[in-house]
Amino acid sequence: MVHIRRVRRAARAATLAVAALLVLPLAACGDGDDASDGPVTLDFTWWGNEDRAKVTEQAIDLFEAKYPDITVNTSFGAFDAYFQKLSTQIAGGDAPDVVQMDRAYLREYADRNALRDLTEYIEDDTLKVGDITPTLLPAGKVGEETYAIPIAQNTQGVFYDPALWEKAGVAAPTPEWTWADMQAAGQKLSQDSGGKAAGFGDFGFAIDWFDIWLRQRDKAIYTDDGKLGFTEAELTEFWTMTGQMRAVGALAPAALTTQLDGSITNSSLIKKGVTGEVNYDSSFTGMVSAYGAPLAIAPMPSDTPKRGMIAAMSMAYSVAQRSEHPKEAAMLVDFLVNDVEAGKVLAVSRGMPANAKVRDAIAPSLSPNDKLVYEFEQSVVDKLLPTPPPQPKGGGAVKAEFQRIYDEVIFGRIPAADGAKRVIDEAKNQLG
Repeated sequence: MVHIRRVRRAARAATLAVAALLVLPLAACGDGDDASDGPVTLDFTWWGNEDRAKVTEQAIDLFEAKYPDITVNTSFGAFDAYFQKLSTQIAGGDAPDVVQMDRAYLREYADRNALRDLTEYIEDDTLKVGDITPTLLPAGKVGEETYAIPIAQNTQGVFYDPALWEKAGVAAPTPEWTWADMQAAGQKLSQDSGGKAAGFGDFGFAIDWFDIWLRQRDKAIYTDDGKLGFTEAELTEFWTMTGQMRAVGALAPAALTTQLDGSITNSSLIKKGVTGEVNYDSSFTGMVSAYGAPLAIAPMPSDTPKRGMIAAMSMAYSVAQRSEHPKEAAMLVDFLVNDVEAGKVLAVSRGMPANAKVRDAIAPSLSPNDKLVYEFEQSVVDKLLPTPPPQPKGGGAVKAEFQRIYDEVIFGRIPAADGAKRVIDEAKNQLG
C-alpha cells in the first residue's frame, strides 16, 4: 500500500495531537452521531494508479480548504494488495475511516459488521443522493441498509490500439461483432506482429468477464437471492473458447496472464504483449497515459442479441463501522461525490461520475480521452443491462479462486472441465 500523505504541516500536527488528547474520551466512544468538536483526522484509502492518486489528492486539498478542521491522510495500492491489507486492518480493528469499496466485497464486509449503515447521514442530508443516478443507488445497499455510496458509473468494453490494427489490415470492431470475429482479428494481429504480440489480453482469468458472457445468455454469476447462477458446463464452454483463442495467438500466453492483478502496470496491453484487452471504461484514461499511444474502445463481442454489458457501480465509498468520526467521514464522501469543483478535478478517474450535475459540469471540459469514454457510454446506453445487486458474502473469495484455478488451466495442469468443477466446488463452499 502506498502512503501519500501524513499530516502535512508540522505546526498543524502538533495542534491536532494536543486536541486529540482533549477529545479522546468522546472519540473513543465511536457513537459519532454529531460532528466532533475540534480538529479531526480521517484516514482515506483506495485502489488505483498514480494518475488517480494525483487528482484524488487535489480533491482532498479542496475538501480541507472547505473544512480546515479536518485533515485527511491518504493511501492507495493495486486492487489485490489493497483488499488484502484492508481485510487485515478490519480484522485488527484498524480500518481507515473512508474506504473505496468494490461490489464484489460489499456484502461480505457489510455482513461482517465492518461497514457503517449510512442511512442516518442520508436522512439528515449530510450525504446527499438526490443527483446520483437512481439505478445505481440499490447497488450500495445490503437489505434495507445503505453501506456504500456510488462514486461513478461505468461499463465494459475492449480497449485496442487502432494504429496496430490498421497496420495489420484488421477492421475496427463493429457494434455487432462476435466472439468469432474477435478470434479472427486476434489471430491476424498476432501473425502481423510475428508472434511478438498476441491479439488480446486473456479475459478468461476474470469472473467479471465470464459474467458478461453469461448475461449475453440471460444468466449471471449469481442469482438475485445470492445463489450460484451458472453450471460447470457453461464455465467449461467459456474456458474452452478462451483456450481455442489462446492456441491461435488471439489471446495472450499464460506467462502474461498469470501476472494480471488488476493494476495498470501489469496489464498485458501496457506491457505491449497484446494489441487490445477487455476492461472497464473507467480505466481508459489511465491506460492511455501508461500505454503512450492512442487507444480506442469497442463494445463487447457477443453471439446473441445482447452485449451482456451492465450499467455498473464502478466503485463506491464506504465508512468503517469503527470510525471514530463517522459524521466527518460522511462529509468527505458527500464532498467527493457531490461537489462540482471536486468533480471537475476528479473527472472520470474512477468512471463517469454517478452525480448527474457533476457529469453535466465536466462534459464540456473533458480531455480527449475522457471524452472518448463519455461518447462510448452514450453510444451503448441502450444496450446496457441494469446494475445487479451486491454479490453475496464470499463473492470476493470466489473471484480470487476463479483466477487461481484459471492459472492451473492455462498452464496445462488441469483440463478446462476439471477447472470448472473446482470453481463450482469452491464457490459452493464460500457461499455456504
